[in-house]
Amino acid sequence: MKEKKVSADWYIAATHWLTTLITATVGSVLFVLLFTITGNPLIVFIASMIAWPFMVWLGIIYSVRYLNKSYIIKNPNQIVILSTIYLVIVAGGFRLYEFMQTGVIQMEYISFVVGVIIFYFLSKKYLKESI
Repeated sequence: MKEKKVSADWYIAATHWLTTLITATVGSVLFVLLFTITGNPLIVFIASMIAWPFMVWLGIIYSVRYLNKSYIIKNPNQIVILSTIYLVIVAGGFRLYEFMQTGVIQMEYISFVVGVIIFYFLSKKYLKESI
């Protein structure tokens, strides 16, 4: 069996955040692409609003399984808080930049806020201390 690594909380949090973000982004794009075949903009819009929070949930499950196999987790609460801060600063920063450029509040911002809330609470639920 592969030996678990001891790493700093900030590093594990960055790994958790990036793994979840990449999984959620790729999954969301593929999910929405399935619905673009219909050609109906309303269906594509609804699919895109549902895709991000759902894929964040799947990304968290994948990330937590990876972290539990690879790292010794001593302080899961600290890791959840740090990874949520990373998500808000980086992904929220892109949305803030977009808002500053256009001045228009888009519906995807609501999906982002829901995704952040889901990320925090589900990470808190699934990420447990491991030795």
